[in-house]
Amino acid sequence: MVKLDVVRVANAALADGTRTFTAVVTGGTAGIGKATVRAIATTFASRGSRDERRGFLRVHIVGRNREAAGKIIAECEAACPGGIFRFHGGDLSLLKEVDRICSEIIEIERREADAPAKIDFLVCCQGVLSLTPEESNEGLDKYFSLYYYSRMRLMDRFLPLLTASPNGGHVVSVFNSSVQASVVLDDLTLRSPRNQALRGRFAHWVGMTNIFMEELVRRNPGRLSLCHYHPGFVPTDIAKNSNLPWYLKFLVTYIATPLLWPFLVPFEECGQRVLFMASPAIFPVQVSKDKETATGLVKDVEAAIGIDGKVGSGVYLVTKDNDTFGKEKKYAELRANGTAEKIYQHTMAVFAKIEASGVYTD
Repeated sequence: MVKLDVVRVANAALADGTRTFTAVVTGGTAGIGKATVRAIATTFASRGSRDERRGFLRVHIVGRNREAAGKIIAECEAACPGGIFRFHGGDLSLLKEVDRICSEIIEIERREADAPAKIDFLVCCQGVLSLTPEESNEGLDKYFSLYYYSRMRLMDRFLPLLTASPNGGHVVSVFNSSVQASVVLDDLTLRSPRNQALRGRFAHWVGMTNIFMEELVRRNPGRLSLCHYHPGFVPTDIAKNSNLPWYLKFLVTYIATPLLWPFLVPFEECGQRVLFMASPAIFPVQVSKDKETATGLVKDVEAAIGIDGKVGSGVYLVTKDNDTFGKEKKYAELRANGTAEKIYQHTMAVFAKIEASGVYTD
């Protein structure tokens, strides 16, 4: 377990530099995304005045609730007058909307920010609870898209700006790294009814996420740090705002939540722990083979162990306490039989077909 005071020291170090820090937070108007935006704003609050055009902190908040966005922006501007906070509205279950929002943010950063334009930190929190699939007008299960396709598309579209970050682009996908991952190789989009049980869908999405992230880092060595984060029990409204049956909403909200209260992760702590994964000292893009401890921003803090079991490999499975763990045997076997390439090519083909025709039909 990484102690919270260590987390705060590392986060404060992010704000000590002279460069502008640019972040994009999806699902940023509620729950963990909102907590992350608050953590960024309060951490950078001590930086002082800003250049009116550029700012020393630039945060793009993506979500569907404009009213909620207005409230969190007003709160962040009061806490951090030196920051620039913008809202971008859209439904991220649709890849066309993802592309539109990405283009909007890229254009703003290229026009207003430091040259070259960059994104230092991308946090993906979008998601909805559902027991059953629901096809979108793009031909994908909207929940599969929220948890996998839209997140990987964000990484893909922002890749030029992420790799332009001086410390490498840091990305966090907030989902469930603790799930035992599996991949249904003969039905990657999970069209078949036999592959649509909730547990199997989650395991498949987790496996796809881990493998695509590994492949993305392999293709961009030394330029990306990608984290798959399980936040633990955070008291969000995800169950209340889901399409679960009323009795399950009641069970989660009024029975399970009170019982789990002693084990919850408070919003403020969760936001700080998400921001912690932007630390290049602890979650580096790479660490030399003969160096077991990262130095620079946080004294005597070891660099994280990656998914391949190696220190500082660039892809990290992260627990709620910011510990990391490897899955080297499982994913080495998948990579050896060509699964990583298959998943990468499938994902890119989905992106290309929807971009070209608006719907994926295979």
